[in-house]
Amino acid sequence: MKSTRIKLWAAILFIACISCLSCGTDKGVDSGENVSSTDFVAKESFSFAVGILDHARLRLEGINGSVTITGKSDADSVLITGEKRVGSESTEDAEEHLQLLEVKVQDLGDAVLVKTVQPEKTYGRSYVVDYTISLPRSLEVLADNVNGTVIIGSLDNLVFVNNVNGQITLNEIFGNAFANLVNGRIEGEVTLPSDGTINMAVVNGNIDLDIPVNTSAEFSAIVTNGTISVFGLHLQDLVSTPTSLRGTLGGGQGAISLITVNGNITVSGF
Repeated sequence: MKSTRIKLWAAILFIACISCLSCGTDKGVDSGENVSSTDFVAKESFSFAVGILDHARLRLEGINGSVTITGKSDADSVLITGEKRVGSESTEDAEEHLQLLEVKVQDLGDAVLVKTVQPEKTYGRSYVVDYTISLPRSLEVLADNVNGTVIIGSLDNLVFVNNVNGQITLNEIFGNAFANLVNGRIEGEVTLPSDGTINMAVVNGNIDLDIPVNTSAEFSAIVTNGTISVFGLHLQDLVSTPTSLRGTLGGGQGAISLITVNGNITVSGF
């Protein structure tokens, strides 16, 4: 029981640290005086393409907005499209401050970095960037966001997602999967590689994970206020308490760790 509490509070501390790190913005031009509403919206579409040479990963640093990242078997580049929006009390003010909302795309040699840059102080304005990204299935994806849904699918490599408020959805992931969230829900369909890892943690919200019935991993699920349910999977050496569940799937080569503070955990085999 002591070990369970240590793991739980370690996860909470980790997520809290991620939240603080994610909330930072680049210091830019001061965006002026307070506005009374965000009823008027200025928006602008964007599109970037980065050819893949020796790139191993995509890094995304978002702030507010939705993120959709999809692997393509025939892709030979990273294609970044989307829309940036600013809401303010007048059309003129929104259009003026839209120029302070940037999407930066950098080729780092081994990685492509996509980053939202906005004023440190919003003065009541809303700054939003929605991303739609396609890329080769073989790339790793590391995504940080603060407010909004993050959907990642059809990848054959590592996926690492940190979000604060919103939902994380991982579809058809064939690789290691890490997802950390403060408020919202994590949904995942993940096929582990040999000796692979799935690690998911939520403070307020549910975790719903689908894995193949032949998955081989040491399994651990921990809740504080909630329930744990497992369907269609055979756990060996099962150890169960009202707030935790442990066991071995198959030969136990990999590792699955699921933690939520206020919420339920559901794991199903397919």
